[in-house]
Amino acid sequence: MLALKEAIEWANTANEEGNIWSDSESSLQALKSFNVKSKITQEAQMILLENARIRLGWVKAHIGIKGNEITDALAKKATTDGIPASLPFPKSFLKKQLLQLSLSRWQAEWDNGETGKSVYSIIPKISNKQLHWSRECIQFATSHGPFPSYLKRFVSTLQTTADVGK
Repeated sequence: MLALKEAIEWANTANEEGNIWSDSESSLQALKSFNVKSKITQEAQMILLENARIRLGWVKAHIGIKGNEITDALAKKATTDGIPASLPFPKSFLKKQLLQLSLSRWQAEWDNGETGKSVYSIIPKISNKQLHWSRECIQFATSHGPFPSYLKRFVSTLQTTADVGK
């Protein structure tokens, strides 16, 4: 797509009328699409919308068309000898990286945390997937429910408060 965009930009800058042939059917389909997220594709689409003198066409790959074979050879050479291009990451890639980083940090805090050890023994690995636990299961796992060991913490506090008021 990047090479196709560069060819479109060159034809536009040179104010040339003509055809640009590509063996990348997926790139040509992307340029026809209305639902495009790639910034490179969107930029190429804008140029094509502004310049109707540039036409695109598809050519079958590796069948001996001289211009296409030369282009393929140059593209292959550019992968080893070319100047590295700085391409923006897609949002989906960045979102995935941030999610992985967040989950990794969360897991480290969960592993080294001082609280929640009763739950940690049941669920040692964190996840952003929802667990479908009943209220009773949550109370049992966290020991925060209608259990004497939990309720006595509040009874002693209430008794102390009541004794102060006498």
